Amino acid sequence: MTKKPQRPRNIANDMIDVIEDATSKWTRQKKSEERHPGMIRYRVSRMTKEPRTTQKDAAWQILEEAYMAASGNGTLPALARQIFYQARPKIMAMTDDKEICYGYFSQTLLPDYIEQHGVDWNVVYDARGHFEEPHTNRRIGCGTIEVGNYLHAMNSPRIVPAEVSGASVNIIGPSGGISGVLFCEKEGFNPLFKAVNLANRFDLMIVSTKGVSVTAARLLIDQVCGSAGLPLFVLHDFDVAGFMILGTLQRDTRRYQFSHAIETIDLGLRLEDIADLGREPAAASKVTENTLRDQLAENGATDAEIAILLHERVELNAMTSDDLIEMIERKLEAYGLEKVIPDDTLLGKAYQEFHRSQQLLSQFEQVRRKFKAPKIKVPKNLRRQVGAVLDEHDDLRWDDALQIVLDETQLDHVKAKKQTAKKKSGDFTGNEADDDVDDDGDAL
Repeated sequence: MTKKPQRPRNIANDMIDVIEDATSKWTRQKKSEERHPGMIRYRVSRMTKEPRTTQKDAAWQILEEAYMAASGNGTLPALARQIFYQARPKIMAMTDDKEICYGYFSQTLLPDYIEQHGVDWNVVYDARGHFEEPHTNRRIGCGTIEVGNYLHAMNSPRIVPAEVSGASVNIIGPSGGISGVLFCEKEGFNPLFKAVNLANRFDLMIVSTKGVSVTAARLLIDQVCGSAGLPLFVLHDFDVAGFMILGTLQRDTRRYQFSHAIETIDLGLRLEDIADLGREPAAASKVTENTLRDQLAENGATDAEIAILLHERVELNAMTSDDLIEMIERKLEAYGLEKVIPDDTLLGKAYQEFHRSQQLLSQFEQVRRKFKAPKIKVPKNLRRQVGAVLDEHDDLRWDDALQIVLDETQLDHVKAKKQTAKKKSGDFTGNEADDDVDDDGDAL
């Protein structure tokens, strides 16, 4: 390669040198294109930048199609994860195969699309936690469908008259049976709470999730606490996430807006609770220290707590079981939480029905001792008869079918009994069809 000759230094030659240096690459490109015309297409492709399709842009184009595919054209509920699996390959194909994570899809893209487009989709989120009533042993997942069915089934206390079984009081929901709601950010403490009978002794509904409260849990708390004026007690770690949980249970967020004002009591952990507990380094965060300070203050942390929270954290797991229970019970008692006793009208009706129940059971016991059952002949074709009933009603069990073989008019009663058993277990699916049936499975 020949070396470029040096020109005498003056303004004109300096300008020529600058221009030649600046255009040298362009000159080489043009000469290459003259020899190889295909290089023109290469230059155009390199210098023309097409707008990049974002994951949001792609999602907005295909989400309706993905939902319809996942939900049987809108006829069935669809899990958010099912919609994700339908949407993911389409979104990635439109964004140069850029991987899309489920958290961003389910917590941002999908709810934003539903809100902005105003669509009435039946989207279901996985249960990330459970809630449990006192005394009934109903333990239900904090998922969209489970909470929705429970809220639909809630009723005021209903006295069930004595028949063959004794009288009882049927309660679903807060009215007449729950004094308050305890929210715990960790599910692992449920066996401990059961061991000390915490829920029953304080008439507490206990809600527990895996970390930050899900939308379904906030809906449950909003309706249960808000409709009955019950207090909400929050048990959380002493860390940034714990105070965020406390904050989101007290104020509106993008994902959930409360319909009721709720009295929220912080059970801790707070600064006075961690004096003798082991501390760990705070979780790594990309958020600036000033932003963290603002967030913690908004969520109720004091200046002294913020100074620690920026660098250290203390988990509920750092407490021994007896110390944790002692702290919870001490703070519940300091609040003045009392056992539930209903109004005088309900109390009086229940007293009368239980009195009648005891008399009936006494009479029934006398009849039972005197009753002599005749010999009962079993039909030879009993198996075929039971099979015929099950062929027609495949949602029944063989013993349900036996009752219908004995008396075909018992079909509605048998189905109503099964629905009542589902309700008692905490399964409220299909509850709409049960609205005109009492708790013994008989028509009202």
